[in-house]
Amino acid sequence: MNKGKLDTYKATLESFLDDYEKYFRLGFNARKSLGIELQRKVSLISGIVSLVHGAGRFKIDDSTVWNFYQQLGFTLQEDVSDYQYFDQIKSHVKRILNESIGNIETGMIPEKQTKPVLPIKDQILIKRCSDLLNAPDSFDRVINQATQVLEERIRNSVPYEKLCELIPLAKEQVGQPLVDKLLSPTNPVIVISDKQPERIAFYKMAIGIIAYLRNPSHHSLNDKTDWSLAWSVVGLIDSLLSELDHSYISGEKPKTKRKEKKK
Repeated sequence: MNKGKLDTYKATLESFLDDYEKYFRLGFNARKSLGIELQRKVSLISGIVSLVHGAGRFKIDDSTVWNFYQQLGFTLQEDVSDYQYFDQIKSHVKRILNESIGNIETGMIPEKQTKPVLPIKDQILIKRCSDLLNAPDSFDRVINQATQVLEERIRNSVPYEKLCELIPLAKEQVGQPLVDKLLSPTNPVIVISDKQPERIAFYKMAIGIIAYLRNPSHHSLNDKTDWSLAWSVVGLIDSLLSELDHSYISGEKPKTKRKEKKK
């Protein structure tokens, strides 16, 4: 980042901080117009803070910068100064601003960490998970949706009438009972591969995802879920969905032949 741009960022942050502190010294009527002006700059200031404090990761996973964005906007709203933790929130905002200015003055700008590119192929998976992967937090939602897409694809790979014949109870047409019945390596309804070792491997991965990832994400919330885990789960499920799309029902004609995997 060149010096001229950093100097501009520093001047912008310093000017905003001066006005921000002035805003709270003014009376209610006098500070209204200044408050409107400051509110217009919230996105700009948060973007600068992202670059010099949050290593450019504001939109992905920097909770510090995301909280700053929300808290800065909150403190500039009317009639919130009586909120119990208002002074602590205001102090936090000022600390982040001062730290960002200090980073520029000392040249301690964090290295920008590039986000891995995840080329999701499955369109439903894209629709269900892309926005959640780019959210600032709550990545357990990604796992919830991705595993649900996998379960739905397994279930829909079999015509509904046949599914009801094989699994009469609706409550067993989900989760592990569904995988056990339809993807059994020894007597599969959905044939992933003509080779039993490959069927066994696919079955084990599907069972692992259902038991270890799907079930917990459907019955509880986990805000501690890492973005990297969510990203990896989506990538794995995307691959499994492709295998399912090339599968066929036992006793029926196989779909177009898959390419042989490289050894």
